[in-house]
Formats: sequence, structure tokens, C-alpha cells
Amino acid sequence: MLDFLPISTVIACLLLLGVIGSGVMFFMRQQRQQRNELYLAQQNMLVSSLAEVMELAVLVDGKGMVDFINPATERLLKYKMRSARGKHHAELFSLLDPVTRQPIQWLVQEQVRQTERTAVQRALLAAGNLGELQVNYSVQTIHYAQEEEPWHMLLLRDQTEVHAMQVRLDHIEMHDQQTMLLNRKSFEQRLKVAIDQVRQHGVKHSFCLISMDQFKLVNDSMGHSAGDVLIDRICKILKENIDARRDILARLGGDEFGILFQENEPSVAIRAVDQIRRKLESHEFEWNKMRQQVTASIAFVPLYKALGTPNKVLSVGDAACRVAKGKGGNRIHIYKPDDQEVIKQRGNMVWLGRLKKAFEAGNFKLVAQPIHPLAPAEFKRPFHHYEVLIRLYDENNQPIVPDEFIPAAEYYSMMPRLDRWVVRTLLKALQDITQKVPRPVFAVNLSGQSLDEPDFLQFVLEEIKTAGISPAMICFEITERVAIHNLDLAQQFIDTLKGLGCSFSLDDFGTGVSSFAYLKSLPVDYLKIDGSFIKDIATDDVARAMVRSVNQVGHMMGVQVIAEYVENERVIQMLREIGVDFGQGYGISRPIPLENAINNHVLKG
Repeated sequence: MLDFLPISTVIACLLLLGVIGSGVMFFMRQQRQQRNELYLAQQNMLVSSLAEVMELAVLVDGKGMVDFINPATERLLKYKMRSARGKHHAELFSLLDPVTRQPIQWLVQEQVRQTERTAVQRALLAAGNLGELQVNYSVQTIHYAQEEEPWHMLLLRDQTEVHAMQVRLDHIEMHDQQTMLLNRKSFEQRLKVAIDQVRQHGVKHSFCLISMDQFKLVNDSMGHSAGDVLIDRICKILKENIDARRDILARLGGDEFGILFQENEPSVAIRAVDQIRRKLESHEFEWNKMRQQVTASIAFVPLYKALGTPNKVLSVGDAACRVAKGKGGNRIHIYKPDDQEVIKQRGNMVWLGRLKKAFEAGNFKLVAQPIHPLAPAEFKRPFHHYEVLIRLYDENNQPIVPDEFIPAAEYYSMMPRLDRWVVRTLLKALQDITQKVPRPVFAVNLSGQSLDEPDFLQFVLEEIKTAGISPAMICFEITERVAIHNLDLAQQFIDTLKGLGCSFSLDDFGTGVSSFAYLKSLPVDYLKIDGSFIKDIATDDVARAMVRSVNQVGHMMGVQVIAEYVENERVIQMLREIGVDFGQGYGISRPIPLENAINNHVLKG
């Protein structure tokens, strides 16, 4: 939440407003005179203080009549104080609810509430030829000496530029910047809604994943510019062959597109998909006197109640696409429950057995990668903040990258078991730490499956109690997508453990300020800017601008910002110039064994 009243002079002024003159009053005339003198002194002090305030300030009496407006208000409303004084505030401006656009009776609300506590709220400020400005406002009740009727001071802060930036960033977050189609993240959200409709109401939806067969060939033989043009033409063909009023089209990856056919029988949707396949097949791509036929491998997945999460639907679609490609491409593979071709393609049956064996044999290990302050003075100090990562080792003690086994663990709902192992193993290891200053922090990633388990929170609480360690050493990382998926559970999880002393980080943070709206509901301590922007920050102006914008708004929200994929000194320097708080990546340190990280915080001798 923004600090709405940072100005010490206003605070001092408001404290002084409650001072009541003392002294022996012998005559009624003397009493009135002293009262008037105190009132004038308080009024002059208030006017003097508010003249320096950058926010808009309006002082009204109990009836809403304006007594004072500060210079900032004069400039915005183009109204001199001498003209405003004595008018009802509604003659100068009105506050509207930003959702319903109905007038806000802010003065009535304040008189009913009669509290000294300031609550910051959002509104639209409508005044004369200004149109409507996005503002934050608060109301403060003021008691003048022995005045029976309280006065009210309205403070407003113009949020128009911040709101405009939020709108721009929100659009960028939800759309592919080349085609302006919805992106994968946005499509996943709509896919979740569709799955819920199928599960709860039996609505018939179908998912279609389109993967181009010749895209790599075009890129390699004709150049990336030709590839971009091909993507634009494919996008045009797809738009022309769906019902834009009902169906949802998105670009899910470089040469992959997703279509959600809504409220349609699968047989009807399949005919539409086959028409798309034939349209693509008939398109001959030309570039610099070169020609290339265009075809696609297509997965068709009817949504049904037991199919599960958007991740599983997309994963099934990806496997079905590879089945189509394996048969020569330019065809549709229709997914069915227990589709053996898809299961074989995904290889998850193999991974299921390997994961079970890994738990039994103890083939998992933890490593820690430092998350380090980027400020030059702090950068020279020893590491004290880490992200804990899990590694799986094969029979030859060779590491297996998480991208190979984590999808299988998610597919077979084994993530809660994996997360419990990580939490228990980490907390037990932290018992060896004796260093108190600075107290080290270890961040643990949690999956959505774990947060969805009703007893997972109790498990964490019991493990912390059993380990007997300071909860301040634990930071839990959850992704933005997981938090939004079940906001109520995420809020309960965060509020409970923050009350214990743990901290929280919002991982895989995108670029949109729709994300910042969730920060108000999710009181996290850190956010991690998605690494795809950081790795390109030195060469991509858009990526650099996005990092700067997210960092700025993140700090306005009171959250410390972490940059992932910090790979070299040049990136570190650019992040310092932007003002990012922390960095994580090979440019700072590779992951080290957890025991080595812990030994760095064990007092010797």
C-alpha cells in the first residue's frame, strides 16, 4: 500500500489540532476571545502546513462547505481559494466509484464513521473540463478547539499516470507482442475457466493445439524475418477460420497456437479444425522468390471432467501434437482418455517408476543458489540469502535437470510428496545454523498441488515447530499463476506463516500490473522478475523498459525486487542503474550444495 501521508508537517499539524487552550476563564467575553484566537492560530497552522503538501487538500465544514484548498488543488481545478471558499464541495468536484461510476458520498461516510483513522481508497475525480482522473483519497476528521461540529480534510493523490502504465503493462502481459494475440499465460486463465465450466455445468468445450511443421525450415533457409512474416500469415488464416465472438485464439509459443472452441459439440469443432488444417496446407509461403508449403500437426483435446488442470491439458495437447508429427505431420491427433500413444510419447509412465524409486533410494539432493543484494557496498559482503533447489541423480550419480522430472511429478500429482520432502529435509538441516546476524534466509518453492492440499499448511507448521528453528530463516516462493489459481488458500497460507515470522516471494513474475493488484491481497516480501526479461536486458530495449517499470511499481507497492538469470557483470551493472534490489544467476554464483551454504553460517570455535 502506498504511504499516503508521508509529510511530517501535516502529522504535526493534526496532532496540534487537538490541543485545547488552558487557563482560568473568568468572563464569557474573555472565553470567546481566547477561543477565537486559538481557532485562528490552528487555522493558520493548518493552511501553512497544507500549502506545502503535494497532494490535493480540501478542508470542509460539517455541511460540506469549502473553507480551504491548497495550491495543488488550485492548479488542478483552476479555481482560486477565494472563489472556492464558501461553496459546497460538489460545486468544485465530485468523487465517483471507479467500478459503478456512482457518486461517492465521502463526507457522509466520514461523518457516520467519525474515526481518526485514515483509510486510503480509490476513486475517479470529476471536475469541470478535467474529465475523470484516477485518484487515491483519504478523509481526516478534525476537531477545532471547542468547536462542537468537526471539520473534514480530504486528501487526494493523482494516480492517472500510474493507472495508464498499469493498463499498458497489463495489455503487454496478456498478449503476444508480435501478433497481438493472447499469450500463453492469458490462454491458461481462460482454459481454467473453461475446465471449471465443464466440471461444474457440463458445458462442451474443446482445446486445439496447432504446431507448424515447416517453421524451423523457413527460419533456417529463409531467415528469421521470413519466419516472422510466416507467423503473421498463419495468424491471419487462423483468425479467418474461427468464430471470434465465441472461440479464443492465442499464440502459445514460437510456432504454436492454441484455440479454445467454446460451447460446441466436439464433432462440430473437429470439422472446424480440419478446415484450418486444409487452409494451411493450401497456403504456399513465398519469400524472396523462394517458396515453401505450410502444414501443421494438430492436437484436438475434448475437455472432460477428469482431465484436470490447464497445465495437464496443455501437456496432453503437446504430447498429442508430437504424436501427429511422428506420423508425418499435416494431420490431427484426437486425444482420448488413456490414449496410449500420448502416454508413450510423454514418457511419464517411465518417470512415474523412476520417481518412486528415487524416493525409496534417496536420490534427491538439495542445492542452494545465492540471492544477493546488488548495491555495491552490500554486494561485497558474504552470501546470506538463498533459493533452495532440488536435484535428482541417476544410477551413475549424474544430475537430472528438473525440467525432465518435475512435469512428470506434476502429471501424477506427486508434487506434494516432493514438496514435503524438501521442507522436512531443509528444516532439519537448518538446525545446524548458529549465526544470528545477519540471519540467513532460505527460499523454498511450493507447487500449486501442495497449496491445494488442506493439510499442507498444518504440515509446515508442525515441521517448523519440530525443527525448533527461527521461522525468519524460511521464505516460501509461489508462482503468480499458483497464487491466482486459489487466491483464498494462498492468502490463508501466507497470512498464517507470515504471522509466525516467515517471508514470501512471488516467483515467475510477468510484466503486468494486473499482477500488482494481487500484491494488495498477497502481502509478499519479494517478487522475482521473470528471467526472460533479465537475460535480454542488455540487448532488448523493450525488456529493459519492462524491468524498469516493474521495479518502479514494485517499490511503490513496498516489495523488494529480485532479478533472475543474472549472467554477467554487464547485466549486474544495468540492474544497479535501474535500482533492482537483488540478483540471482550464474553471474553471481552457481548453485552450491546445501550443506556448504549452511556451513557458511555456523560459528566456528
